[in-house]
Amino acid sequence: MLIDSLARRLSSKRRESAAVADRQDLEGHGRLEEDEEDEEFEEPYRAPAYPYRELNDTEVRLFRILPGTGPLECIIHQMPLSEVRFFYALSYVWGDAAEKKTIMLEGHPFHVTANLYEALYQFRQRPYDLGYPRDYFWADAICINQEDLDEKSRQVPRMMDIYHTGIVIIWLGHVRQPPAVNLFKKFIRKTRSSRPQVSPDEAVEILCKKTESMWADWDPVDDDDNVIIDEEFGDAYIPMIQTMVNILRRPWFGRVWTIQEACLDTFPTVYIGRHSVHLGHLVDIWKILALEHRFLLFCPGSARMTSLGSIERLYKSALFDWDDNPKKKSMGEVLATLLRFTGKKSSSDPRDQLYGLLGLLKYLKGEELPEELVPDYRLPYQDVYWNYAAYLFESVGDLKLLHCGRNELQHVPSWVPDFRHISHGPELIREESVHVSSNKRVLQVRGCVLGTFSNVITGCVAKEIWPTYKAIPIGFPARLREFEERILKPSADIRDITIQEAFDEVINSLTRLIDAEGVETFYQVFRRLSKSAGGKRPWYAKRRTTNVRLKEEALADQLSLPFLLLTDGSIIGIKREDAEVRPGDIVCLFKGSGSDLSLIRAAGESYIYLGHCEAQGGPLKQQEFDDDFLSDKDLQDIRLV
Repeated sequence: MLIDSLARRLSSKRRESAAVADRQDLEGHGRLEEDEEDEEFEEPYRAPAYPYRELNDTEVRLFRILPGTGPLECIIHQMPLSEVRFFYALSYVWGDAAEKKTIMLEGHPFHVTANLYEALYQFRQRPYDLGYPRDYFWADAICINQEDLDEKSRQVPRMMDIYHTGIVIIWLGHVRQPPAVNLFKKFIRKTRSSRPQVSPDEAVEILCKKTESMWADWDPVDDDDNVIIDEEFGDAYIPMIQTMVNILRRPWFGRVWTIQEACLDTFPTVYIGRHSVHLGHLVDIWKILALEHRFLLFCPGSARMTSLGSIERLYKSALFDWDDNPKKKSMGEVLATLLRFTGKKSSSDPRDQLYGLLGLLKYLKGEELPEELVPDYRLPYQDVYWNYAAYLFESVGDLKLLHCGRNELQHVPSWVPDFRHISHGPELIREESVHVSSNKRVLQVRGCVLGTFSNVITGCVAKEIWPTYKAIPIGFPARLREFEERILKPSADIRDITIQEAFDEVINSLTRLIDAEGVETFYQVFRRLSKSAGGKRPWYAKRRTTNVRLKEEALADQLSLPFLLLTDGSIIGIKREDAEVRPGDIVCLFKGSGSDLSLIRAAGESYIYLGHCEAQGGPLKQQEFDDDFLSDKDLQDIRLV
């Protein structure tokens, strides 16, 4: 059984962690003794490193937080990384760049974002498991001169080494309880009136302590493989689930830089206010909870949990020389794999969508970056995306890189992906027939035309039709009726099937995450909503189950995208939400793109790439787009500009 397999694997992993912790405890006692001896040890004099002076290729800046209760004061030094005995590498998110607070750095006022200020203030309190006054810290906003673009370009590839040299600590922010997300309100409210209230701070503390002791002091499954976490947490179970949702929605889980800071044996500790838990242990309990509560998979942080696991497997492939050893692949192949593993990420600087993975890339490959990939913060981000896209398509030919949920780039070829919106997906597929012209303006692929469409509905903004606990936006029922009238019903008529059968084909993928049955089926939810006038829900409608809420929101998400109807009744979903479809646009299949279709537009003898598509109903949904399918098709060279 899945639970049994998971339990055995995680139990073994936890026992290994406990052994490591025992060794660390022994080392910790030794360190205390060393610290007592160090009282007589005088460090060599180090000149203040602020105002900044130039860093050479081996040096790093580190700062100390001075004890006290007044304004935050820090001192900063500059030294070779190889000479540093011990330091904490802080992984955090900048937050709102406009919201600044002031610390004193070497006696000078220095502005940092509010989130970093809160982290430094918390760590100055010296939590029982963190640091001594003489310990150093590293944080990019302080230790890298953000005004020096050349220094930033040199330091970015080194960040992986910095985080692997230091002890990684993750700051998620203070304990807080924002309004519950609609998706989880029903679950969180359930049993609240009959259980003692647990404060947000108590819930975080219980979660951290119970997670750290899992497998050592208690087991999350019984002898019959039943998940029994609720029994262990008792009255704190519902608040604990709410806390997990809260944690997974923290911005840290969506930032690009935090990927390399938290993976590949850095063994980071997560801090939420004054409470802490090892990230690996947090991932363990999330995996088990997600088996019981599938809605956790919809939390933004769940995608990061998954990508960290994928990167960890890639690292082990290099460590143990497995078949997919990244050291045996090209630099482009490994970068393309990382991009697919990590998917959509956020960053203050658009260039960091790529630059934020370079330290990880360099670490996995064990070699220096080629000239084409060396960071250059003087280039506009559109040019960086263009250069990287040309390098990746020419060296790898992975057409999955074309997949973007949106593309807002201007003044670049249509085939250049907007890496801010790149889709999460499987490993790369190499295609030898893909080539980039010498001037980087044309991407040449091989493919065949499948046809044009007979009907279309354009995409809409999902947030504008998103159902809430209190109301159904008026535009949501209208969108469902449009989908039925212009796509579902004509497809059903062409194929001589019922509307429900056509609908079930389209939403089939959703049933992998959400139970198709329950109080209402997907089609019953669709039919009820399409007949609704929208507006405020009546009191009795607010009692609908979490499963029904999930189905409503899943329909809003899926049906907000553009859809095409082909002449054979095939229903094509366009996965780029901002795609603008015109009469005459062509659906085609590129060789090497797997089962993914593409929408293109003629531009003279060339074509403009509009986005990738998926057959979601009709004859093309049943079709295997393999070599046999292509063997009798009229393949042609397609020039994308």
